[in-house]
Amino acid sequence: MDNSDRHFYKNQEIILETPQKKFKGYINKIDGGFLHIILYSTVNGGQTPEFGADDYDMDADISLIKNSAVLTLISYGFSKTFLYKPILKSIVKNARNISLELQIADVPSEEREGREFLRVNAVIQFVYEEISLEEFLETKDAYITKPSLTTSVYGIYGLAAPKIFQTVSETDSDAPLNPKIEKLLVAINSKLDVIISLINPEASIFADIKEKQVSISGSGIMWTDADKGLKQGSIIKITMLFPTVPQFIIKALAQAVKISYADNGDTGADAGQNNSSAVSVSCKFIAINEYDRDEIIKFTLEQQRHRIKK
Repeated sequence: MDNSDRHFYKNQEIILETPQKKFKGYINKIDGGFLHIILYSTVNGGQTPEFGADDYDMDADISLIKNSAVLTLISYGFSKTFLYKPILKSIVKNARNISLELQIADVPSEEREGREFLRVNAVIQFVYEEISLEEFLETKDAYITKPSLTTSVYGIYGLAAPKIFQTVSETDSDAPLNPKIEKLLVAINSKLDVIISLINPEASIFADIKEKQVSISGSGIMWTDADKGLKQGSIIKITMLFPTVPQFIIKALAQAVKISYADNGDTGADAGQNNSSAVSVSCKFIAINEYDRDEIIKFTLEQQRHRIKK
């Protein structure tokens, strides 16, 4: 396929799937209709075990890829998922990764992201900073394995939110609890959570950051802002403050999958050369803890419920 640069970009996160196994990697180079890909881990549920583990058999996975009758290359965009059927041209074993050369033989099929996560428009505060591919590879595991310290306590510890009108103690079914007292206790607890969130040192980084309108889901975020030099494929570390009670902060690594300029609608690689000051940035979360993703999903559902009630 000679127009691969329209669908792919350098450092783009991808999934290579065989009938038996999935692998995670990124595009290292685009050469006409050929993609040079680096695979660095397997995908097992929400985990991404590294190839460098002592008990990992890289030769077995190389043999699996070589002998697979069907390979699927999966590219997750902001609002769609693209699937390709590549032809394997070469495969090389490295110390901690696998290098592939793939030829893309057909046009992609598309899947709507809405089948996975609800997307809503909301107003939040956030800060971000572009990082290198090397920093992404070094830090991604920490973002995936550790929940943000300031995520809602209920999400982190898997606790049920307090029931305002509960009349029976959770620990002793024979001990009734006055609903008015319980309501006061829950209110006090919520106010304490707010106070803690306000004096949290991490929350102070948002003191001079204005709220912005975003489109957000459990898989990504989109916003319009002054052009700060982000390009398709840029990787950022992003910290988001959600206006809930109590407030909570979520950190993630994301990749810019689409750049659009407000005045002419340019997108993709060409958009990076535009001189417009207003740019729409669509990012996909590529390293985020699943507890944190759950908190974002809860936030989007609550936003939708609130709008339906209006």
